[in-house]
Amino acid sequence: MITDKLRRGATVFEVTQGYGSHGHQHLKVEAIFTVVTRLEVVGLTDEIHKIDPNAFVVMQSISDTKGGLVKKRALH
Repeated sequence: MITDKLRRGATVFEVTQGYGSHGHQHLKVEAIFTVVTRLEVVGLTDEIHKIDPNAFVVMQSISDTKGGLVKKRALH
């Protein structure tokens, strides 16, 4: 969805869940990392909720990015 619908890059990490609401767990899950503009956050979270209403999402503001395929897009 991130690459196809939102046209953004994403990195997928295979991780082991350590502790959840049901105590200690050692479940293999995927963590997805992507960078979006503040204007794209609502669209991203809406799409995530459609796929997995219980997804754990962490957001952090960044002041600058370098490398990769970071491109400025027209506002209109």
